[in-house]
Amino acid sequence: MILIFSVLITAAVYWGILGNEIYNYTLKEGNPDKIINRLSDKFYELRYRHDVIEESSPEKLYQNLYDVQSYSIKIKIDFTEKYISGIVKMNFINLSDTLNKVYVNLSEDMKVNYVKFKNSDINYERKNNYLIIFTGQMQTDADAYEIEIGYEGKPIKKGFDSFGFKTFDGEPAVYTLSEPEYASTWWPCKDTPSDKALAEIFITVPSKLTAVSNGLLQEITDEPDEQKTFHWKSSYPITTYLVSICAAKYDYRSETYTSLDGSKTMPVDYYTYPSYTEKSKTDWGNTVAMIKYFSEKFGEYPFIDEKYGMAMFGWTGGAMEHQTISSMGYTLVKGDGRYEDIVVHELVHQWFGDAVSPQSWKDIWLNEGFATYGEALWIENINGKEAYTQYLKKQDYGFFNGTVYDPEGFLFSSTVYKKGCWCLHMLRGTVGDSAFFQILRNYFEKYKYKSASTGDFLEICNEVSGQDLRYFFDQWIYKGKDRPEYVYSWTADKIKNSTDGELYNFKLNLKQIQSGDIDVYVMPVKIKIVTETGNEESTFINNKREQEFIQNFKSKPVDIIIDPDYLILKSITKSENINSEKQ
Repeated sequence: MILIFSVLITAAVYWGILGNEIYNYTLKEGNPDKIINRLSDKFYELRYRHDVIEESSPEKLYQNLYDVQSYSIKIKIDFTEKYISGIVKMNFINLSDTLNKVYVNLSEDMKVNYVKFKNSDINYERKNNYLIIFTGQMQTDADAYEIEIGYEGKPIKKGFDSFGFKTFDGEPAVYTLSEPEYASTWWPCKDTPSDKALAEIFITVPSKLTAVSNGLLQEITDEPDEQKTFHWKSSYPITTYLVSICAAKYDYRSETYTSLDGSKTMPVDYYTYPSYTEKSKTDWGNTVAMIKYFSEKFGEYPFIDEKYGMAMFGWTGGAMEHQTISSMGYTLVKGDGRYEDIVVHELVHQWFGDAVSPQSWKDIWLNEGFATYGEALWIENINGKEAYTQYLKKQDYGFFNGTVYDPEGFLFSSTVYKKGCWCLHMLRGTVGDSAFFQILRNYFEKYKYKSASTGDFLEICNEVSGQDLRYFFDQWIYKGKDRPEYVYSWTADKIKNSTDGELYNFKLNLKQIQSGDIDVYVMPVKIKIVTETGNEESTFINNKREQEFIQNFKSKPVDIIIDPDYLILKSITKSENINSEKQ
């Protein structure tokens, strides 16, 4: 009875808030695209509350005073009690003369059994999901210090599905999904995306299960009471939200990827719940070809000395790009390839998100916009440019809430994914294919195994293109929340007494009528002029609120198409001022 009452109260509050949002936004906006998109984002914001800690918080600032070098994570999982016990060793270097205590993220639901520093017990306190360890003054030029933490407890579920227990094919399974800052619900760490470290993960589970994690499997050790420990090691730096555990009674199979230069081979591993194994062979069947294609586009697969793999997990909301081992929701495996775009998406994250991680959550579009654009690139690769364009058109929801950088409300909104994807598409149209793909390669090469900001990406764009693209980033990424709303009209007047034979003076009047943050969106605008004898194409820089484009043609223009290749996220309307021809 208490459970039912709690559910009813939660539902009433939930729909009360959402209903109020619907009412207020409907009064403010008449555009159904805006209303639908806003409500969709609000739904996910309410459903998945992400408690990302501000970068300027005192705790975060204190954490900036040390740099983690490596983690050793040992976890034993009790499936019956849904309980874990663990030991984490964190090696770090001191970056400040003022550091005398170390802030470590750990959910207050986890019981701390002990904390050791320099191999001795040390005082600590718990506050606001932080474990504050009183180390005393430390040298800045010393070798790495080590803190050891013993802990246990029942992990709480936060965010999407931070730590989950389920059953598949009659056997127990466990999985993690820590993005954005929920690694600390199940292990103590410096839970911030910018501090990457090496990691070793030891997972003890019942002997009949297989435990999968990042990097390479080092060994499997038999333990008492029909238990086994799987020892995984990540030799590439990894950020905390990408550390993963998946354990189940998996079917296992493997393929091989050969590096572009032919010098290395790498396993591509698949871990599936038995009832989904056959279907996965179809759905994941192009993975090796995808790795090759994106290596050609971006640079060699970044974790070539370890692996790429996919492991099924119990989250029903999608998939997650854990480093070297993407976790794939079981509901996405249908045996007909309908979710191949998600297979692509998680793979592209290995370059953008995993190898190059965001400096802060304000830069999340560098993960999700890039991976979504990777979906479009794969479509272009297998089905051609027209299919690529159609795919991008489907990503345009007609309206996007807020800015791409530092998104408002729901951190993983369509603005971050879909508009972020369109920003890359428009950047490609602005700088050209050659410069665009060189930008992606240079960005990856410079920041792989590190973290990067939107400003870092802008700097690469400027260097490669030879342009100052700050205006582009301001209007589409940093500041702009809308899109250009074009209104156009045109005329084609026959020129009298022309010495060059029959000529038509074509004039296009293009206006931007949007109201909002950006008065004028500066963009190259391509025009296709349809004449009686064929098509002509021209491009001009639209940098004014109202602008006229003039050109003479020997054949009579009969129609025009503005932005025929869909290189601009826009709305466009033809003015009532219809074209004319004067004799």
